[in-house]
Amino acid sequence: MLPDLLSAGFALAPVWPALAAIVIAFLMLPGRPSERVVARVTTVAVWLSLVSAACGVLLCLSHGPVDYRLGNWYEAAEYSFPLVMLFDGLSAAMSAFIAVIVLTTAKFSVTYLHREPGFVRFFVLTLFFAAGMQLLVLAGSAELLFIGWEFVGISSVLLVAFFHERAMPVQAALRVLVTYRVCDIGLLLGAVGLHHWLGTTVWADVFARLPQHTGETAGLAVGLALVFAAMGKSAQFPVGGWLPRAMEGPTASSAVFYGSLSVHAGVYLLLRAAPILEQSLITRAVLVVVGLVTAVIAALSSQVSADAKSAVAHATASQVGLMFVECGLGFYTLALVHLITHATLRYYQFLRTLSAVQDAMWQQAALGRTDSDEAAARWEEVAPGPRRAIYRLALERFAVEPALDRWLTRPIMNLSRLLDRLEGGLLALHGRTPEAGTGAPLPLMAPDLSADTPAPVLSPALRADAGAPEARV
Repeated sequence: MLPDLLSAGFALAPVWPALAAIVIAFLMLPGRPSERVVARVTTVAVWLSLVSAACGVLLCLSHGPVDYRLGNWYEAAEYSFPLVMLFDGLSAAMSAFIAVIVLTTAKFSVTYLHREPGFVRFFVLTLFFAAGMQLLVLAGSAELLFIGWEFVGISSVLLVAFFHERAMPVQAALRVLVTYRVCDIGLLLGAVGLHHWLGTTVWADVFARLPQHTGETAGLAVGLALVFAAMGKSAQFPVGGWLPRAMEGPTASSAVFYGSLSVHAGVYLLLRAAPILEQSLITRAVLVVVGLVTAVIAALSSQVSADAKSAVAHATASQVGLMFVECGLGFYTLALVHLITHATLRYYQFLRTLSAVQDAMWQQAALGRTDSDEAAARWEEVAPGPRRAIYRLALERFAVEPALDRWLTRPIMNLSRLLDRLEGGLLALHGRTPEAGTGAPLPLMAPDLSADTPAPVLSPALRADAGAPEARV
């Protein structure tokens, strides 16, 4: 009886934040709800989510891993969409950690975003993000994990574009959206591959059937697809250029998304799919190479970043790269401990970015030397030629994004425009147009992600607290 109650309580962890977001959305129908009401609804929902996570911890400590099946969402022929939750040490630890981080963020943001025009919108998106993260870590199948994965992605994009009255946040959000959507194809293909390979996407069944399917090519394909999805969500080489741009959002969202939770979702996917990754040495080698390259590039870029938040963002990507290496080498417990401790540290650093800058200035005034000065002194031991070359490469972020834009983005955009013109010509031959009321086919207008539009000059009334060391007190 008690295991069933604990399982039901744990399964409600993603429900409370989603329910609170829906309640706030309904409160907006007659008019804008007060900040106090929004804060209370959010706080109650997050506390309930934390209690549900505590139920999961008690369940795992007392009964071990539990595969909690709620039935099927729907069935068609031989395929069924199962509603299943997996409660083990990994999901219990991550669920409790997520609940604590979101609760802290809610408490911080009530004061930080006081009188902000987007106050209600911020909390609605944060609640949907919390629901997505809880569903992601508790999902017992690849399909449910994909749903939580998409919840996290869309809420991330909308919070990057939180200050939509400015051009740069919108452009940064488009970059994040494109990267997410392209790399999410890997998770979708991985789920489809599991169906064809093992006949199921329920993690417990997948792990039980793997010993009978070792050494197969399908294992390599599924593993590489999952690694590609993790690379996009965790900002790894060569698709990690979106992470510094994501600092355009509010500091609170930068802390919870790109310092602690969202950026580590890819690592969680690797930990959850660890038995699949073990099927192929090539997959593990790819993890090690990608992680090492990201760690080196991001660490060097962090040293030359012009603002505090971008420096922390690059440092985050560097540490996540080391987690990829740990997963590739099979040190999964170490990777989980590294994930939680690093996420806690980066969350704290993001929230106190302004204080960190002030502390460095006070240290320099008192001692005449800072950690940055000592790091620069160590670089003086390198010969001037190589030092200048490394500095230029780090300053340009090793030209990864221009290379992707030149060899991938632009050809795809040119091909899409060519196909659009061909479609318009074919429709014109038949006396039709793509849209009624127009005399000519409409061109495919997509944002040019290869160009960085300079930031407009802002009036003092428009706040720009993201992407710069000046943060709001």
